[in-house]
Amino acid sequence: MESLKIIPQVFFDLIARVVPGAFGIIAYLLFFDKTWASLVAQIMGESVVNAGASVTIFVFLGASYVAGELISPAAKFVQWFGELKFFRPGIKEKNSYDYLRYKHPYVGGLCAKIRAEFTMHNGMAVVFGLSAAYYPFSSKPWNWYVFCILVTMSLIIAVRGRKTRDTFNKTVLKFAKVVEYDEDKR
Repeated sequence: MESLKIIPQVFFDLIARVVPGAFGIIAYLLFFDKTWASLVAQIMGESVVNAGASVTIFVFLGASYVAGELISPAAKFVQWFGELKFFRPGIKEKNSYDYLRYKHPYVGGLCAKIRAEFTMHNGMAVVFGLSAAYYPFSSKPWNWYVFCILVTMSLIIAVRGRKTRDTFNKTVLKFAKVVEYDEDKR
């Protein structure tokens, strides 16, 4: 049963790191007219490319995780920027999240899933924002609608991340109040 405690952390890494990293890799491949096989062969050698589909998938997931980790500081900046009072006053969770994760791992795991979602949204906003910033300088044929789609998706995903962050804060506070109430009754 102890091994089940790592599920929220694994879920967080898959959602918050691998998904934005995978989109970042795909954007890189599209902008630089590369294939996944050519990129892997260039970095790791032909033997990895010829190793089979399962190795290729494992390498892609690992590379996506690393790319997601590299994106995460910029995603944290998107989160901070979205929490400025100019946009919307945020709810502070007063360290209740850490308390829930420590004292009530199941409830903390549920909150970690919501946290993974808003972290994923922030990472995706970074990928789409960087793609929009790079698009005018790429060798791709210029289309206004592609640029507008990239900018719009970046903004929509950033707003979605902010709304999911609000849901996270409200959920953590509700769970913390219930836990405090139950502990006071004992």
